[in-house]
Amino acid sequence: SVDFVQFQMQTKQLHGLVWYMSFHAMVLELNGKKGRDPFAVYKNGSINNYHDALAYAETTGRRRLMRAIYSNRLVEAFFFGRYSEAMDMAEKYRNESEISMPIEHVLNSFLEGLTAFHLARSESCSRWMELGENSIHSFRSWAVHSAWNFDNKLFLLEAESYFCHGQYDKAEEKYQSAIESSRLHRFVHEEGLACELFGSFCKTRGKLSKHIELMARARDCYKKWEAYGLLEKDCFKNCDTSCDSINPGLSIGNEKGDSPP
Repeated sequence: SVDFVQFQMQTKQLHGLVWYMSFHAMVLELNGKKGRDPFAVYKNGSINNYHDALAYAETTGRRRLMRAIYSNRLVEAFFFGRYSEAMDMAEKYRNESEISMPIEHVLNSFLEGLTAFHLARSESCSRWMELGENSIHSFRSWAVHSAWNFDNKLFLLEAESYFCHGQYDKAEEKYQSAIESSRLHRFVHEEGLACELFGSFCKTRGKLSKHIELMARARDCYKKWEAYGLLEKDCFKNCDTSCDSINPGLSIGNEKGDSPP
C-alpha cells in the first residue's frame, strides 16, 4: 500500500522497500496491470526499475534481497514464456543460493526444471536435460516428506521429461496426474500450468480438440488465480470455450485426440 511505502521511505528501510517493489512488479505483471509502475513512488530517488533495485542489493551486499529479485523475475519470465530470461534468472538465483531451503528455492527449482526441459526441446542441449533431471531428483526426495506440496510438481516435471525423451504415453499419464494432484491439493495456478503444458504437448501431437479443451481449462484456472495478464498470451487467443461446465474430475489424459491435419 502507499502508506507502507511511505513509512519505509520515511524510516529509510530501503531493503524492505526494494523487496516490496520487486514483488509488486511481478504481481502487477501477472495481474495484467502493466500500466501501474511499482517503482513510481520512488522516482525521486535512485531506485527506479529492476536494474536499480539489483544494483542497490549488490552494492549493499544484501544477497537475500538479490535472490528475492531474481526469484520474482524468474516467476514473471517463466509464466509469460520468456524462457531464456527465466533460465538466466534461475542460474543467477542458484549462484547466490545458500544451503537453507526457503520456499522460494522450491519454486525456483520447479520453474528452472520446467524451463530446462522446454529449452532442451528447442535447443537439443544435454546441459538442459541435466538441469531438468536434477530438479526431478530434488522433488522425488522432497515428495517423500510432503506429498501434498510436492507430488503435483514432481508429476509435471516427469511429464516434461518423458515428452523430451519421446515417451508420449508416459508423458500423458504424468500430465494427467499433475493436473489431478494440483486440483485435489488446491494449487489452482499449478493446475492451470499443468493444463497449459499438457495442452501444448497435445498440440504438437496433433490432438487438437484435446489441446483446445486443456487450454480453456488452463485459462479458467488462471482467472481463478486472478492472473489476468496471462490470458493475453498468444496460446489463449483462439481459446473461446470455457471449462466451467467440465467435470473437474474428468480424466482428460485418457481421451482420444485428433489425427494430425
